Amino acid sequence: DGGWIAFGQGKSGLVTRAQDTTTGSFIALKIIPVTLREEDRHTVLHQLQELYASKHPCVADFFGADYFSERTCTLIAMEYFDLASFNDIMCNTGPIPENVLGFACHEVLEGLTYLHTVRRLIHRDIKPSNVLLNSRGQVKISDFGMSTQLANTLDPANTWVGSTTYMSPERISGLQYVGNSDIWSLGISLVELATGNFPYDSGTPGKRLELVELLDRIVDEEPPRVPPDSGFSAEFHNFMALCLKKRVEERPGASALQAHPFIEMHKNPQNVVPWLENVIRAAAAKTMEVLQTQHL
Repeated sequence: DGGWIAFGQGKSGLVTRAQDTTTGSFIALKIIPVTLREEDRHTVLHQLQELYASKHPCVADFFGADYFSERTCTLIAMEYFDLASFNDIMCNTGPIPENVLGFACHEVLEGLTYLHTVRRLIHRDIKPSNVLLNSRGQVKISDFGMSTQLANTLDPANTWVGSTTYMSPERISGLQYVGNSDIWSLGISLVELATGNFPYDSGTPGKRLELVELLDRIVDEEPPRVPPDSGFSAEFHNFMALCLKKRVEERPGASALQAHPFIEMHKNPQNVVPWLENVIRAAAAKTMEVLQTQHL
């Protein structure tokens, strides 16, 4: 019916942009290399449909999933974001200013409140690369961490559900986790985006922490912080500290955090328009640079 044509490989190597040849609209295709037994295919696709069947302005739209036996991969069709993720933006333009972080947190909390209360889902994988932005200024969360059963089916070598680097202490310790575990991940993301650096580093440039050492530090050390003299407001620091409470029972939920003064200060989307215009220009310049390099 016109179909989809591949348009380019994403940074991760597992996401590509595709275009509908009849309408010209774009989608994002997540490609999961996997061999599924015929008896598992229906169950896996049904679970993916259930997992992504969210309809909320702050959650990326899901268009469908299918398995292609000739290419041994599962494809997940999602809403496309022309400015990519906040991780991409940080890498391209540097640390994110407070007013933008406040607005983005407001949108993420809206989406998490919906997932936690309406869908009864824990996202499991909140991180800068799963918070997406488009040139209309829409911020949405994407790429849910799957259930352990589904993740093991799609990736038998998968040990952890979600990204270990953003996991809460209770998840790492094997304790029961709840929606507030997503809030810890939001707090770690906030520190990273505000400073331009992942808060748990090895102390040696270019060298990453070994996984076991990283997990030990998350569980045993005091939570990371943005330096107090870095120009951020008291409201920002208080919000960050609440997100990074080590004890999950002391960590507020998404709904409660929506009323925090930091969120109230920055929830107006008009406040991020000048920054958004700069990001759009930077993205256009980056695209031109890539195109020129390809034609050399």
